[in-house]
Amino acid sequence: MSSKERINRRKSKGKRHYHILLILFLALIGVFFLYKEFSKEGIKPVKTVKPVQPEKKHKALPKVALVIDDLGPSKKAALDILGINGSFTLSILPHETYTKWIAEEGNKRGHDVIGHIPMEAKGTFKLGKGGLYTWMTDSEIREAFQEDINSIPHVKGVSNHMGSAFTEDERAMSISVAVLKEHKLFFLDSLTSPISAGFKLAEKQGIKALKRDVFLDDKDTADYIKEQWEKAVKIAQKQGYAIILAHPRENTIRFLKETLPKNEVKIVPLSELTTSQ
Repeated sequence: MSSKERINRRKSKGKRHYHILLILFLALIGVFFLYKEFSKEGIKPVKTVKPVQPEKKHKALPKVALVIDDLGPSKKAALDILGINGSFTLSILPHETYTKWIAEEGNKRGHDVIGHIPMEAKGTFKLGKGGLYTWMTDSEIREAFQEDINSIPHVKGVSNHMGSAFTEDERAMSISVAVLKEHKLFFLDSLTSPISAGFKLAEKQGIKALKRDVFLDDKDTADYIKEQWEKAVKIAQKQGYAIILAHPRENTIRFLKETLPKNEVKIVPLSELTTSQ
């Protein structure tokens, strides 16, 4: 091998060494930068994934149907009730000055409308227009009752105004219930008599029937109204619903304005209870 060839071979080896060194150098630089980037980010702690808890279901509020009786003679009394936020049931006397206006206005605002039909009581009480009496013949009861119902627009059902004598009379009540069936109306027994035949006869003839649970304001005092409300709430909590009868009186209106926003119960139209019974 000539000296020239040996020199060229040395040069070739030198170049290879140079390339290897260059590659190693570049690799080291790459490793350095990678390390630097990883060290910036740091090692993030592993997050512990908590098991998904089932969503708690809120217990539904017990339902209360709040029926406001004796509406019809006074527009102011009706406006006081209509001014309270709540799905009340308006129980309207027939043939009174504001019977039609209250029924129309109440229906427009989404309230249930029922007829509050005057029925004979024990004792000397004036029933007013459209009263039903036990001394009436079958046809007289039917005719008077038909006229009462026709005088109240948007009526969905009927309750008895007074009626401690009339509702005990099975003949009189059978005729009344038959009229309700013809008009496809439900019956709310106000239970002014503990032995009323109304509810029993209504069920027997296959019409939807309900019974009053509590009179809210039989005594027109704040303490009594509060006591009766608490009684109604307990009934609703026990059986899922309660039916309260009340009147458009000052103490009652004040109490409802103060109490209903507390949301102890859900105020529902009376007709809602006829579909859930």
